[in-house]
Amino acid sequence: MFRPNFNYTDKLVTSLVKLENLKAQLASMDFSYPVKHKLSMNAKTQDIFHLGHILGLDMTLKDAEKIAGGLRLDGFKDQNAYILGNFRNALEFNRSNIADTYSEIDFTVLLHVNKLITSSWRESWDSRFRNENDEFVDKDEWSGLRDISVTGDQVQNSMIELVEWYKSAAPSITPIIRIGITLFRITEVAPYYTANMLSVIGLADYLFVKNGFAGKIYSSFVRNFDLNKAAYKEAFEVSKKANDITYWLEVLSDNLIKELSETREDMSKLNEDDEKAKNQPFLDLNKRQLKVLRYLQTVPMIKREDYCHMMEVSTMTAFRDLNDLVRKKLIKVEGKGRGTKYRLSSM
Repeated sequence: MFRPNFNYTDKLVTSLVKLENLKAQLASMDFSYPVKHKLSMNAKTQDIFHLGHILGLDMTLKDAEKIAGGLRLDGFKDQNAYILGNFRNALEFNRSNIADTYSEIDFTVLLHVNKLITSSWRESWDSRFRNENDEFVDKDEWSGLRDISVTGDQVQNSMIELVEWYKSAAPSITPIIRIGITLFRITEVAPYYTANMLSVIGLADYLFVKNGFAGKIYSSFVRNFDLNKAAYKEAFEVSKKANDITYWLEVLSDNLIKELSETREDMSKLNEDDEKAKNQPFLDLNKRQLKVLRYLQTVPMIKREDYCHMMEVSTMTAFRDLNDLVRKKLIKVEGKGRGTKYRLSSM
């Protein structure tokens, strides 16, 4: 029976309260559709960009944005290109209506996330837990963290026990603690035939979306993982040596607070920019210019002296206003001198 050893220290409890408050703040923020779209694309772009960094790829944010939008870029080796595309598909799945029908965690989820990530660059039968006949050959940055005492024939039972614990702990243990312990245990067991670290990251994103810490609040766990890899690795090693997961949970919670705080700042900034844009006059036009544009939608043309009379301005002001509209290609000029007329460019 899987029984994780951890304690609710004052530090951990304080962090959990902060996380719940941040989640509530982010969930309550209201945005226009264009801002939501930008936030969503920015989060996906950050995910892909930092995944590229984890894979050691020389990738720009523009490259990441294209991949996040569904494009496959030349210039990457086939395996890396597939991994980037597959991970993008896993992120889309995690946020899809189909994922809503899945449970928080079970065998289907554990294997499906791995299959999404390994599709095409590995044979479909590779999307499975390793067994007693498999040699552990999946080398990644965290492969050295696995518990070598967990043999291939023990992997499936280890995952069964983990799933059972996660479900039974739901009423009494907060989501972040359950997620943190699950990620720790999967890293420790390294259950997959291939792509263990990537599958842990993908599963983390899935669980954070399920519990309201990602997805609609536009955070990026991949960015969080990439920026804090060394801290996570150290916390894992300390906790494993002490046979106590508390320190790992404290580090995870602290880093998630940083991530959600940064996300909140990004969301607020983008919303402020959107509000400024709404209040910004169209093409920096003044009220007189906006009025004459509306006027020309019903009356075919206007002379400069008509403009002076209508707006109660001098000839020089009329000249500046109308010339500015011509320069911006909103109106066009016909004639010369006193016979000069102005019409809408579309007329």
